[in-house]
Amino acid sequence: MTDTQTKVSSFWPRRISWLTASLALLTVASFIAVSGPGRQYPISMESSRGSGVVAPMAAGVPSYDTGVSNEQTGDGMTSKTLYPYPYPYPNPDAPITDTREFLKVYYNASMRTRDVQELTRRVETTVRGSDGRIDQESSSPQYGSVSFAIPQSRYDAFRTELESFVGNRFLSINISSQNLLPQKLSIEEQQKQADTALTDYRAARQRTVNVHANTAQSLKSKIDADTAQLLVLRAQTQTPQTLAEIQAVTDDRTALQQRLVSENASYTAQLNNADRNIKNAEDWQKAVQTQDKTLLDNVATVTGTVSIQWISLWDTVLLYLPGFWIPFIFFVLTLLSFLNDRRRFARE
Repeated sequence: MTDTQTKVSSFWPRRISWLTASLALLTVASFIAVSGPGRQYPISMESSRGSGVVAPMAAGVPSYDTGVSNEQTGDGMTSKTLYPYPYPYPNPDAPITDTREFLKVYYNASMRTRDVQELTRRVETTVRGSDGRIDQESSSPQYGSVSFAIPQSRYDAFRTELESFVGNRFLSINISSQNLLPQKLSIEEQQKQADTALTDYRAARQRTVNVHANTAQSLKSKIDADTAQLLVLRAQTQTPQTLAEIQAVTDDRTALQQRLVSENASYTAQLNNADRNIKNAEDWQKAVQTQDKTLLDNVATVTGTVSIQWISLWDTVLLYLPGFWIPFIFFVLTLLSFLNDRRRFARE
């Protein structure tokens, strides 16, 4: 019984070294620190941005002729109401047979560093060196952020340089892209409609000109004929029958002249309406072309944000030794130091 008690008590050395005690405290402290709730970092990541193409609204909104006469003018004629042309809207069901890609890329990165302000300046220099534009910038000892836009052609070189600033453990990348093919298809459909409308309006105007020319020529021919007949009748002996014929021809010529005046007035109104429709169709066509250029410029631009956070030495160590590796290492060192204490300070 005495031998057993002696063996149990001899497991502990006569005294514990300061190294063993310190390692034991570090083991407990690191275990508590690792087991605690994770720290939250103010990461500003833009998951999405607006990708629709907004139609430019000029002062004179393009409109089209509905062909419905519903407004009475002062001269007794009717004019046609003009309504705004419908601007293109994205069609979510692009056919699978169309394999074109108009990818709008959004790039977002989060970096951790010991010198936030210096890294923020390097990011800004890289953006400007890539022919890019700084949209928003903020910098402090703890946090920095740079929102930017760069040409698509410089995107790969920009990424390579930017992502070389910090190691992989200190870098987080989030890239998203959207194919703007539905918007492109809608714009192309609107372009066809605008071209067709412009062609139709120009053809309608030419028909109006041709019809008026024929009508006016016919009326003028009849008026000239009546004028010539009046000259003949007035040269004859003025009998009651001759006077009656003169009066009839005069009345006919007056009616023809009134018809010609009305025809000219109607022609002027129709021509003005046709010119207005052509102008509106041309404006519509230009607006669609502007939309197409805006969409292509949007696709050719990569936008994004780089967020930069300060990192402590403890968090740096945790990146290399995640989880419970640190308390485990301290535990092993404590155990080795304890065994060494047993060897050095064994009980007699």
